[in-house]
Amino acid sequence: FSYAWFVFNNMSFLCKSMPRLGKSNRKGKISWSIQILTRSYPFLKELYDVFYIKDVNNKWIKIVPTEIYHWLNPFVLAYWSMDDGGNTSSGSGFYLHTKGFDFKSVYYLVGVIHYKLGIICTVQNHENRPVLYITAKSKKKFIEMVRPYFHETLLYKLE
Repeated sequence: FSYAWFVFNNMSFLCKSMPRLGKSNRKGKISWSIQILTRSYPFLKELYDVFYIKDVNNKWIKIVPTEIYHWLNPFVLAYWSMDDGGNTSSGSGFYLHTKGFDFKSVYYLVGVIHYKLGIICTVQNHENRPVLYITAKSKKKFIEMVRPYFHETLLYKLE
C-alpha cells in the first residue's frame, strides 16, 4: 500500500479518484490489488497509441515502439522493475515481465537496454511468452542503477 500511495501522490494530478481496492480470481486464487485510475486526457491517448496498434485481424496488440530508446533511463527502469520485476528463484538474475509483448518486441527491448544502459539481458520463453532476463553478469550493475529510485518497501526485490 505504501508504494501505491507514493505513486498516487506523485501522479494525483492525472487521477480521477482516490485509489481503490481491486479483487481478482486467477487460477482459483484470490488476489487483491490497489487500482489507480487516470483521467482520459488526450495526451494519455497519444501515449497509448504509441504502445498499441491493430493487427491484420483488427485486434489491438501491445508493441515496443522505437521511441523507447529515447525514453528508457535508470528512473524508468526502476519503476518498471518495481511494478513488473522480480528476482529469479535462485537469486542469480532479475526478471522484467514482458509477457504482454511479442518476442520480436522484447528482443528489440533487450538490444536497447544493452546498448543504452550497458545491461546484458536475454529473452526467456515462459509458457510461449517472452520474459526479459537480466543476467547474473549484469545484475549488480542493474541494482546499482535502479536502487536510488526504488521505494523503500520494494527494496526486497533487489536482494
